[in-house]
Amino acid sequence: MALKNFGPGTFEMEPVREFTGDSRRLTMTLLQMLQAERAKQAEQLATLELKTFDEYRARRGQIEGLDIAINFCKEAQSKLEA
Repeated sequence: MALKNFGPGTFEMEPVREFTGDSRRLTMTLLQMLQAERAKQAEQLATLELKTFDEYRARRGQIEGLDIAINFCKEAQSKLEA
């Protein structure tokens, strides 16, 4: 996904084109990518020395966001398989 730069701090994402491939494969690939990123973030949280509690909360928030996205993918996958 490319970002267009419109000046300092101003970006616009290009619109997402319609997906024409195998939707089940898409959900599996997306799920695997999210799970890999979650594992990476969790490993960093466990090994990095964070200087403040706010840094910890921000990293934990990223992991929680990934958990939400993973659950959405699993829900979509189960709907596609129904």
